[in-house]
Amino acid sequence: MKFSTTTRLIALALLAHLALSWPLWQPGSRVLFPLLPAFGIPFPQNEIWAGIQAWGTVGFTLLLLWMPQRRWLMAAVTAWFLWMIVQDMNRLQPWMYFYLLAWGLLLAHTHGKEAGTQTALRWLLAAVYAWGGFNKLTPYFAEDNFPWFCEAFFWTKPLGQWPAAGYGVALVELLFAPGLLWRVSRPAFRWIVPAFHLFIIVALSPLGLDWNTVVIPWNVAMGGMVWVLFGPTPILPTKVRDRLSPKGEGGLIAGNLEPVLIKDDLILRNLAPRNAIKPPSPLGEGLGVGLLALAWLLPAFNIFHLWPEPLSWKMYSNTQTEATFYCNRMADISVEWEQLWDKHGFDGRRKLLLDDWAFDELHVPVYNCRRTFLQTARYLCEKSIHCDTSGLMLLTVNRWDKSAEKWETIPCAQIAR
Repeated sequence: MKFSTTTRLIALALLAHLALSWPLWQPGSRVLFPLLPAFGIPFPQNEIWAGIQAWGTVGFTLLLLWMPQRRWLMAAVTAWFLWMIVQDMNRLQPWMYFYLLAWGLLLAHTHGKEAGTQTALRWLLAAVYAWGGFNKLTPYFAEDNFPWFCEAFFWTKPLGQWPAAGYGVALVELLFAPGLLWRVSRPAFRWIVPAFHLFIIVALSPLGLDWNTVVIPWNVAMGGMVWVLFGPTPILPTKVRDRLSPKGEGGLIAGNLEPVLIKDDLILRNLAPRNAIKPPSPLGEGLGVGLLALAWLLPAFNIFHLWPEPLSWKMYSNTQTEATFYCNRMADISVEWEQLWDKHGFDGRRKLLLDDWAFDELHVPVYNCRRTFLQTARYLCEKSIHCDTSGLMLLTVNRWDKSAEKWETIPCAQIAR
């Protein structure tokens, strides 16, 4: 029941994501922003095929909402979204990455191992909070992004003047992980964490900042999953308890029932006959461990810029690499691009922040990695009238030392190689 509810929460959130970022999934709804294929080789595209794929994505998601217990369907939907991501890396947003990991853990589930799957999903949620909080323990969040976030409401504005409050918020988010995982504090955090997501939802909505609303469904899904997956263990029906042996927890069993004692709770793992319980699958166990390693271990490499920003739970940390396309001559872009530069160009229409452009057309930021920045810049270089004076500027920061910011300039001549 918990897993069906979790799957439905994700499916509903995805439908909202698709609606809020439709041009991301339907290239025909874009104006100028290109597709950025995962391997650099563009896939054949036409308006009809693009429409079929976009509406197929909606259809698959609706089917999963209708039949959340069908594992074959979840596997098919996972494969479909991976196919869509391969065609355009901008679709691999942090929320999409989270849903793929959750689906993977559900697919790794072995019959009779529901408790293990629930624990794995709990640890996935905890990873987001642990790294999300850790990545905000920087002056870039506490001194820059936190004051901006406090502009959402008149009663939060004074907090923006206190960087210590920003560090405190980051620490609280980090503590969500142990707070949820420890059974003693879990009942309290099961209320606190959804309230935290509710605040973010209101702050990002038109009632607050009216910005990046595409992540609101993720906050709804996260809060809902915390409520469902960290809830108390259901009390066994009287008839079921009466059929258990009087020897108590872990004792002999009357009939074919097998109560299982784990450190956290005493649960009835399976009410089926023993011969119906399949042994753990080494492939499934290995897949589960690998997926949790993606969520917990690999983000540590991002500290050294060795793991992609969107896959490291760095939401609102303000420490991601920033990409800007530059033109050293005014009006260096062809006439068809004039409107874009009039709207988003700055520094005398000589520079264009790629995230601003992506937010305007796709309603999401550019997938933050060097490859996609270079792909986008190559596309702009081809449109540039004087590509010999144009190129890409990358700003990389040291998350704990503002004086260590580093600018890298890559001219179009070098990008085209």
